[in-house]
Amino acid sequence: MLRSACTGFLSLCVLLAPDAATAQTDDAGPWALSGGFDLIEVRAGKGDAIFLLDSSFSLGNATDQLMLVTQGGGALGSQIDEVQARLFYGRTVGNTTWLVGIRKDVKPHPRDVHAVIGAQGMIGTRLNWESYLFLSDRGRLTGEGQVIYQLPITPRLYLEPRVAVGWSARSSVAEATGSGFTEGEGTVRLRYRLTSKINAYAGVVHERLLGATRHLARAQGDTLQSTMGVIGFGFSL
Repeated sequence: MLRSACTGFLSLCVLLAPDAATAQTDDAGPWALSGGFDLIEVRAGKGDAIFLLDSSFSLGNATDQLMLVTQGGGALGSQIDEVQARLFYGRTVGNTTWLVGIRKDVKPHPRDVHAVIGAQGMIGTRLNWESYLFLSDRGRLTGEGQVIYQLPITPRLYLEPRVAVGWSARSSVAEATGSGFTEGEGTVRLRYRLTSKINAYAGVVHERLLGATRHLARAQGDTLQSTMGVIGFGFSL
């Protein structure tokens, strides 16, 4: 039923995206490929160590972009048990990029497809933010947001605190989530630029369930929060 809505979002991406010939002569400049892996890291604390990947690649110019975002992770030494891909068309207006597209959950729910609208932006030169709204083909409305701040310490060394939160419009027994805010994450990474395109980092991450989701997890005897050490690296094209 709602799968057609997801297909419609993807069709809109194709229709709105300018053709390559037009892009080459546009005032925003020629199209180019950019992006990379923001996070390639291992998280370790009580319990199993976790491996996590987060990448974003963009083909476009200063105004129009086609974006592919992938995220994945799992227990270290085991198979990756969560994989997600998002495909967007983005239109930049001022300091904000407006996004429309689709999200495909490859694992653990390979049949789930979501229509997505979102926005990314900057406040000043150090604060980045992003927010997304997801409508699944099962009619479930969820969302997430994140704020990232970069605090320079030296020309190569900088502190990067992040705060992220997720929410759900209604409860889901299958997902073990309640309505309202479902989970939050706070991280602090200390990054060092090895080169202009490669950085290494270490830090701390704290995750916790929120609201009704936390109450459900407590009733089932599940873990409510965790704090882990982080080590990893990132690179850009």
